[in-house]
Amino acid sequence: MIFSLLNVRKKTAASIAGIFIGLACLWGVSIWQDISPQEMVNILIGTVIMLAVIIGGALLLIIIFKLLCGLLRRLGASKENDA
Repeated sequence: MIFSLLNVRKKTAASIAGIFIGLACLWGVSIWQDISPQEMVNILIGTVIMLAVIIGGALLLIIIFKLLCGLLRRLGASKENDA
């Protein structure tokens, strides 16, 4: 494979190959559906922004739940010490 000549790891080579395959598929769809490259870029940017917002929201929820669990654990420990 061409990536063995570039001295990259297997995971990196798989990621690069996946990106190129995705780009080729997007190019094929844009040619097939007669969509302008600018419109495809707009769709791609919108999708990336949407995924970033979803991931950010999930991380925010995880942080909130972890903080609440830690607070409840501290409150429970302080009540046990008081009794």
